[in-house]
Amino acid sequence: MKALKIIGIILLILIVTIGILTFVAPTDFKLERSIEINAQKETVHKHLLYFENSQKWSPWAELDPNQKTWLEGEDGIVGTTFFWEGNEDVGKGKQEIITIADDKIETTVTFIEPFESVANGYFLLNETDGKTTVTWGFESTMPRPFNVMGLFMDISESVGKDYDKGLAKLKEIVESEKPVKKEYAIETVNFEEKTFLTHREKVSFNDMQTFFEKHFGGMYGILTQNKEVQITGQPCAIYYDWNENDQTADVAAAIPYNSGDKNFKFDNYTTVRLGGEAFKIAYYGSYNNLTEPHMAMDDYLEKNNLLMSHVVLEEYITDPTTEADTSKWLTNIYYFENKSKE
Repeated sequence: MKALKIIGIILLILIVTIGILTFVAPTDFKLERSIEINAQKETVHKHLLYFENSQKWSPWAELDPNQKTWLEGEDGIVGTTFFWEGNEDVGKGKQEIITIADDKIETTVTFIEPFESVANGYFLLNETDGKTTVTWGFESTMPRPFNVMGLFMDISESVGKDYDKGLAKLKEIVESEKPVKKEYAIETVNFEEKTFLTHREKVSFNDMQTFFEKHFGGMYGILTQNKEVQITGQPCAIYYDWNENDQTADVAAAIPYNSGDKNFKFDNYTTVRLGGEAFKIAYYGSYNNLTEPHMAMDDYLEKNNLLMSHVVLEEYITDPTTEADTSKWLTNIYYFENKSKE
């Protein structure tokens, strides 16, 4: 009886201890691992977004080469779900794409076997000087009393090693790829003459985004307040010069508009008319890679001994605030024969 009493006391202490620990132990868990890859963000992005590509570097894919995997939906779009079912090392579960942005991909991961849980997974991408830092992380909640297990499990050590392994393989795959020179269709067009409201400055490459955001906003504000003026197209950039040596550009932020036969003066802004014969490239992709189509145009002009490019226009057709997928962003690029008439 004494032994049973002792066992009872021990069990009671264990129950009380576990009860206390359930309120002491954290219920929220977060893990992040990062690596720098010598490649542009857009190149890395496709290896993270598409399940067909991610399986090539996933640390869990090799744990069961015979595991069953399948997709519901089109690979690489929001709502698509990847399912897996394998041995005890990989278990059973699904992963759904929730958010796609130029610098972020978010997913919901649902584990079914060997235990049930849900985690929010994400990739963050930050490009600097042609190199991309990828941060792979997840956030999850473990309900009480199962959160007590977190006190005896080093998630950072166990799962963290898998993340490090996967990121290392991702880096190896991306950096071993041979850059593919993209082909661009170049056509000759007659760009119908348009009137643009512009603000022109010599701007450093680093300040370009701030410059456009400031003046696009200012010009839209002025034009929309004037009831006799109609905005006739998407925001544009007009380049007059591009200097790689001092990393600056002579550039104008421009908005096309129509005021009929009436002339208006706009404070701090200049009216420019632009049109005529031009070479055009319809470019789809992130603004970070706009150098590629420009280089393709330069090669084309040089190959055909064409002296063009006094003025270059970039017309930003797609609104990035309504389309998250950068591969669908359309920018029309025009190289003109003649300079603009101011």
